[in-house]
Amino acid sequence: MSVAAATLNALKQFSSCEIADALLKLGQRPWGGYIPDIEMWSPRYCDGDTRIVGPAFTVKMVERSNTSAPSPPEHFADAATEDSVMVISAPKDVKGACWGGLMSARAKAKKVQGVVIDGRVRDLREHRSMEYPVFAKSHSILPQNAFVRPSELQVPITMSTSPVVVTPGDIIVADVDGVICIPVDLVDDVIKSCTKYVAIDDKCMEALQQGFGVKETFAKYRGT
Repeated sequence: MSVAAATLNALKQFSSCEIADALLKLGQRPWGGYIPDIEMWSPRYCDGDTRIVGPAFTVKMVERSNTSAPSPPEHFADAATEDSVMVISAPKDVKGACWGGLMSARAKAKKVQGVVIDGRVRDLREHRSMEYPVFAKSHSILPQNAFVRPSELQVPITMSTSPVVVTPGDIIVADVDGVICIPVDLVDDVIKSCTKYVAIDDKCMEALQQGFGVKETFAKYRGT
């Protein structure tokens, strides 16, 4: 099931925080689709207005020593689809990078919106010089192929820091606040919820800036 471009554009106006609130209200537990401990490393570290929104193209990495796991028929960077967000899972605690500057060059040329890595990234200057969006747990100076290898493409993956299962085509939103995964069948409901509650919070912000108290403001606009 694909999501229309107009719907993705509507979703892009909302932050990952606002989307998490919506998913929790819609019963997505335990963490409302949140994939924790992944931060923006490029174009700048945890700063700026970068926000990527698109369907997940999933890549499962395994230890290089794992000879029993399958291998993909083509390089994962070549296989990625236009306008997708590449999401990479990796074995826990691997110190080598899963992604480098050459991969960003290929992904950008293919118009992949960005990459979310359950692991490390290297070549920070190269990603930043391209202004290519890269989200990862940490960084490294070590290469991918010495420690891990791609195994499967476009399969459901679970990130090491989250119980959230990312299924190919799920909508990924990543920005300065964090990374979140939205099941396709909830996208319209998320937009409706965000539209409603962001408008309420805008009124709360205005009231608080004018000097009104939190308790009275929340009672008036949030009903709490």
